[in-house]
Amino acid sequence: MLSEVSNRLKITVVGGSIPERCGDKLYNTCCVFGTDGKLKAKHRKIHLFDIDIPGKITFMESKTLTAGETPTIVDTDVGRIGVGICYDIRFQELAMIYASRGAHLLCYPGAFNMTTGPLHWELLQRARILNNSYMWQLVHLLETLEPVTWLGVTQPL
Repeated sequence: MLSEVSNRLKITVVGGSIPERCGDKLYNTCCVFGTDGKLKAKHRKIHLFDIDIPGKITFMESKTLTAGETPTIVDTDVGRIGVGICYDIRFQELAMIYASRGAHLLCYPGAFNMTTGPLHWELLQRARILNNSYMWQLVHLLETLEPVTWLGVTQPL
């Protein structure tokens, strides 16, 4: 579907993340499609999110998923993009690798939980931008119907 959309509209599509099976392993993978609809790159989430806050949330990605091993940078019509997934944003070193390899844009699709997410999502975006002078495209699956303030402007969802 994303391949068809990117080809039909002649746009680059960074497609969020999906489970990808490779042999006996399961990865959280983000696919990037070029303007011709062809797969240009895929990023396997490097940093798995394991958390246990008694009485609030227990979530262990490492029980199901395998961590990716390689940073993903892809040259596109809109520039060089460094790709991460969700919790990868927590790790400054990944953004530094992308900066050193000439990325113009970082794209980290994510679905932070509503227990820790509000404390970290915006703060980590600002930290990576300030540390690396990037343009960012961050997509977050929100679990709320409340209005959201983004860069000082409140927007209803």
